[in-house]
Amino acid sequence: MKMKPGTPLHVSLHWSDDDVQPVGRLAYRNRRAYLEYDPAFIQCGLQISPLHHQTGTGLQTPPVNGGFEGLHGVFHDSLPDGWGRLLVDRRARQLGIKPASLTPLDRLAIVGNAGIGALSYAPAASIWDDDSATLNLDDLAADAHRVLEGDVSDVISVLGAVGGSPGGARPKALIAINDDGHALHGNTYAPDGYVLYLVKFSGHGDPEDIAAIEAAYAAMAKEAGIAMPYTRLLEGAKGDQYFAARRFDRLGNDRVHVHSACGLLYTDIRTPSLDYADLIQLTRSVTHDQRDCEAMYALAVFNVLAHNRDDHARQFSYVMGRDGTWRLAPAYDLTFSQGPGGEHSTTVSGYGTDIGRANLLELAKKADINTADAHGLIDRVADTANRWRNFAEDYGVSTTSSRTIAKTIDAELAVP
Repeated sequence: MKMKPGTPLHVSLHWSDDDVQPVGRLAYRNRRAYLEYDPAFIQCGLQISPLHHQTGTGLQTPPVNGGFEGLHGVFHDSLPDGWGRLLVDRRARQLGIKPASLTPLDRLAIVGNAGIGALSYAPAASIWDDDSATLNLDDLAADAHRVLEGDVSDVISVLGAVGGSPGGARPKALIAINDDGHALHGNTYAPDGYVLYLVKFSGHGDPEDIAAIEAAYAAMAKEAGIAMPYTRLLEGAKGDQYFAARRFDRLGNDRVHVHSACGLLYTDIRTPSLDYADLIQLTRSVTHDQRDCEAMYALAVFNVLAHNRDDHARQFSYVMGRDGTWRLAPAYDLTFSQGPGGEHSTTVSGYGTDIGRANLLELAKKADINTADAHGLIDRVADTANRWRNFAEDYGVSTTSSRTIAKTIDAELAVP
């Protein structure tokens, strides 16, 4: 599980099983990572992290005070936080290893070829020994709750095999699902008739209908014109529901490279400091596409009016295809949330609460959207958010949750 000190990791872009492109070697010394690009990768012209780490000769290092345990932002994106890190740490203890002794390269080796996006790390460290094919969502959910309550039994290995890579605090699983809702292990490959999904389970403090709420929010966002992955509300044998989103980092069994705003900007999500103007500027720098700037603006408007305040820098990502073209990734993790201290993690013109139309119109200028078009977009999102009760009813959100959310959205829509 632990690598010998000084052992480098070989980094590749695993576009498909037939197309694995070496990127370079990654080493770690004195709490700082060093990247040496492969000569062939330098010649190809691709950029895995276009803002701070242009492809070139010599050793590439992250900013001195960049955080991320001295790791490059693009590789830090591959590491799980929250739930996935919890699983790795508890598995390490089972194997007699202190989690604090694991370096970032040890953790990347554990991710190996099973992470989000196309980046792959070798030699991989295999720590999950469960190889069962069929999965039961009810059992996974129950086991996840056991882990959250402190149980470090043999379920760790099962959960880690499907949920050791994703970020975020809520328990998750990367699995393959068919049209009937039958689930298989599938964090790297989907058999014929199956599609790769990320499935969420409830965490501490979540309402019982959290899956229905997120499904309703996904439908509301799509209606408002936000680009979203295909989503499903799955039902277990016991009647419990689970929210599932098709993975946008996979095209069938092929992959795309994913890089978060957090990793691109070296932004600490625990110390919110971003403004949506920063995200619009970042989008323009990465994609060079006005459509993506407008999509980022629309997402900002939706998050404000729908009261999604958990909008930190890891909630926005960009994807790069095999041809090197960057685009804004589909939106994800859209749901009702109060945010840190009751404010948005990402501000609008410096405001974390009481964000009105004037603030949103000012933001539109940063996205080069004219005032008339901005008014139209705000009206469209507002009209959709005003129909929250309909979306809630369609997806079976409880009366209590529906009313609470409706009252909050009404207050957002009432801000002048």
